[in-house]
Amino acid sequence: MVLRLLLGVLLTVTAASNVAAQQSTRVAFGCCMDHSERQEVFDALNLADPEVFVFLGDTVDVDAGDMDDMLEAYEVLNRFRGPRLLRRQSAVMAVWNRMDYQIDGYSGANNPLKYAVRNHFLTFWREPISSPRMFQQHGIAKAVIFGDAPQRVQVILLDGRWNRDALSRVGWFERLKRSFDDNLGPYQASPGGRLLGDEQWQWLREQLQKPAEVRVLMSATPFFAPRNGYDSWAMYAQEQQRLQQLLQEVQPNGLVLAVGDRGFGELVKVDGILEYPLWQVTSGYLSAESHTPYAYNERQGKAQENARYGQIEVRWQQTPELILSLRDVDGRALLEQTLTLPN
Repeated sequence: MVLRLLLGVLLTVTAASNVAAQQSTRVAFGCCMDHSERQEVFDALNLADPEVFVFLGDTVDVDAGDMDDMLEAYEVLNRFRGPRLLRRQSAVMAVWNRMDYQIDGYSGANNPLKYAVRNHFLTFWREPISSPRMFQQHGIAKAVIFGDAPQRVQVILLDGRWNRDALSRVGWFERLKRSFDDNLGPYQASPGGRLLGDEQWQWLREQLQKPAEVRVLMSATPFFAPRNGYDSWAMYAQEQQRLQQLLQEVQPNGLVLAVGDRGFGELVKVDGILEYPLWQVTSGYLSAESHTPYAYNERQGKAQENARYGQIEVRWQQTPELILSLRDVDGRALLEQTLTLPN
């Protein structure tokens, strides 16, 4: 009798713990921080304890002239407890952007040291030596499915640097004029420029067809933004159109977009691509620095200059709900949007 009671209690506790673990799945993400200073936002992040955290590039702020500069920056970053603790308690993924990829100004496919940068980047972020990211030819794109059916969240992380055609800056006089207008950035559009390369496009198609209830497609730079001189997929019109065509062909279920590279947070809603509205969450900077938001018609609600990271929470109900949020340095929600997944 005692053995039966103990077994019953054990099964009850185990079942309760499984239910609690499956009530929600939280994917948090952020970008752009000063690696030389302690960032207060990690106190909130480690307290929130998301199941997954994704660094969307520029995790070191260094204008590296050679690999020694890059290595030194990572040594400084590794001194701070906040990021180390986050890596221990959450599943952490990372991709690079300009500052943690470029060497001597070479910020795309033209980087002659990109293999060395890749090896150190992936080693620092503890990528297993057997991981395809260590040797795949289309860069460090990665996809992971967290959880089991019917509570699977697929995180797809794109690499927009390895095969990238670099953007050119406008002339100095035009840059001077644009410096007085927050709606205009320093780059010229590259309508036929390349971001991913054919191999990564094929890889992305394959990932989007894998079974999952929710998918978070991530990029270091925004998928959808005005073509206004700031780095985004809109500056690469051919690549942005290719993405839209791929999504229209595959029609992936439960898709949300998550991006970085902006000194403010925002929620963007795009209609007409999928059979349901497509939402994009822009995280803001992990560091305290913020930028004045530019105008954008697709933005939902106000841009949040105090946003420090973004979060996508999946609440596992009979009809799952997604809670998209922008959060401040203390982890408080500045702006939220609730979505119900279509059946």
